[in-house]
Amino acid sequence: MKGHRYLLVVFLFLGENLLLAQGERQSMDSLLYLFEEKQCFNGELLITVNDKPFYQNRIGYRDFQTKERIIPNSVFNLGSISKPFTSVAVLQLQEKGLLNIDDMVVKYIPEFAYENISIKHLLSHTSGLKQDLEQIEDFELTTYINNDSLLTILSKYKPRLYCVPGSEWIYSNLGYEILASVVERITKMKFSEYVRNNIFEPAGMSRTFIPCSREILKWLPSDVSEKDMLVPNNYKSIHSCEVTPVDSIDFSSARQDFLVGSENIYSCLVDLAKFDEALRNNKLLGKELQEMAYTPFILSSGDTAKDMNAPIPSYYGLGWFISINQSSGKIIWHKGRSMGSRSVFLRIPEKRQMVGATDNFDYPAVDLKGIACLRILNHETYRNPVLMSLIQKFGCGIYSYGFSRALSDFKVLKAAERQNYYISEDETIQLKNELTNDKKDTDALSLMEYSKELFPNSSTILTNYAELLFLADRAEEAVSNFRQAVLLPGTTNQEKETILNNVGYTFLVLNQFDKAELVLKLNIALFPNSGNAYDSYASALEKNQKIGQAIQMEKKAVTIATRNKDELLETFKKNLENLKSKN
Repeated sequence: MKGHRYLLVVFLFLGENLLLAQGERQSMDSLLYLFEEKQCFNGELLITVNDKPFYQNRIGYRDFQTKERIIPNSVFNLGSISKPFTSVAVLQLQEKGLLNIDDMVVKYIPEFAYENISIKHLLSHTSGLKQDLEQIEDFELTTYINNDSLLTILSKYKPRLYCVPGSEWIYSNLGYEILASVVERITKMKFSEYVRNNIFEPAGMSRTFIPCSREILKWLPSDVSEKDMLVPNNYKSIHSCEVTPVDSIDFSSARQDFLVGSENIYSCLVDLAKFDEALRNNKLLGKELQEMAYTPFILSSGDTAKDMNAPIPSYYGLGWFISINQSSGKIIWHKGRSMGSRSVFLRIPEKRQMVGATDNFDYPAVDLKGIACLRILNHETYRNPVLMSLIQKFGCGIYSYGFSRALSDFKVLKAAERQNYYISEDETIQLKNELTNDKKDTDALSLMEYSKELFPNSSTILTNYAELLFLADRAEEAVSNFRQAVLLPGTTNQEKETILNNVGYTFLVLNQFDKAELVLKLNIALFPNSGNAYDSYASALEKNQKIGQAIQMEKKAVTIATRNKDELLETFKKNLENLKSKN
């Protein structure tokens, strides 16, 4: 009789769990159908529990042009989810005694331009390096770029670091591209070959690969055909109303670049689940080094490296975001974006849970969609994952039926359906640029004037508005907005000074020397102890044929740089001699 009671208890327990699981799957189905109804997701979801599929479903098109539907286990560019793989590769070399992450990068790459950046700084995004090549001043993306030529570019331009290494968390793709080069220097192997032999194959990831050129289809593994590949799509511009394949959009010459370490691993959700399982079972990396990677990095100030813009409160370790959740446990995760697609990879190792989501339309909030599924799995509440771009809708309206009506519609949606939309500062600037490029200067000015209400504490918005005011010959208002931008709290003096310096040089390039002079004169008034500010002002005076005044300003630059022991002192001295020769 006792045996029958035991069986009855087991049966009731299993039955209850089956009912719970069925309810969770139905909730996920409902969520996916909502995404389809709101047209805010085109992709696939996979959830595993205890290394077994718990939920897998997909909606939308593999190719928007042919209307082919997405098939299971479609392959896509992981974007920045490539970074955890790079981290594992580097930590494997530490485990083998081939490097120490506390070593400086120059130990392994002697020509690296910065002697005070360590491997750990790169892994934790605390090196101070700029995020991408596009942010390097005077550098133009006109030629084919790979990881080797990247090192040459950094040596040539040596862009100034945003911070002292180890002092701030600043996301940098460049840092992870350098890490790939470190792996190559130590192993004498191509990064793609090392990762395939030491990560993909041991984990059983047969549908995962790293192409070595932009001709992706030439590098497909035997388990993958062209029909397995998701075609990335996007709007042609922020004001466009129609979807188009990414390859038809000439974003920039950067499309010809091919860099690894930070991105460009192609995989599928099933293979990501295998990666998760291999890590938890210590097949790829020992437990001790994994724990190091999953521990928030401590900055030199004693603060913890933290991403303030993450969709859930998150710290950063070595290649992974880390979210501490008292209910569900420690979430180890990363998100990714390549042009025309987005994805998220969420893991709770203690519960053996994994959630992956990918979208080949570059829809925002894919991370929130994955997080929502993880919350449902753990019976928790979640943020609204049904988010669309209100700026994109605004831009579409401006080009379709004019600014006035578009603004009216924008305000209605913002008031009535704010929970279903996000408003992006970056997209606002992008829309402003598109309007000015299309000679819609009045609309661009109106947009930026209204944007001050949307982003009242944004120096970027104020600066862009001031530039347009200058171009509209409203100099007094422009100076007022520049001054507001510079006086906003939350940025360093160097960053504030750079705001006006960059604007001044923009006007110099446009041969608008009077405007450049006015902006750069304001900069020395705001930053009288900056040699660089005086040097820039001298450049504007020189262009305006005021050589005598330019010499006086350059002398001040030399005096201040001498007092401050500025590294630009010799440059200022040369500039002064050049001015004297012209006089």
